[in-house]
Amino acid sequence: MRTEALNGLKKGDRVAHVKRNRSAWKHLNNGLVTDVFLSGKSVYVKWFDDNGKSSHWVPYNCDAVEKIE
Repeated sequence: MRTEALNGLKKGDRVAHVKRNRSAWKHLNNGLVTDVFLSGKSVYVKWFDDNGKSSHWVPYNCDAVEKIE
């Protein structure tokens, strides 16, 4: 079982979608890494809305999300 993605993301890290001008998902700025793919190239992210309610949970390539403090 892999505990860290190739870009350093780990389970429990808070993430936001990488800001790109043409990205339809740039509003996703409150996510939580819930698991790391065995390849280390992707992570599962659970996204939350502004009220803290879970909105959806999906896998993402590591280059599409970045760690936030």
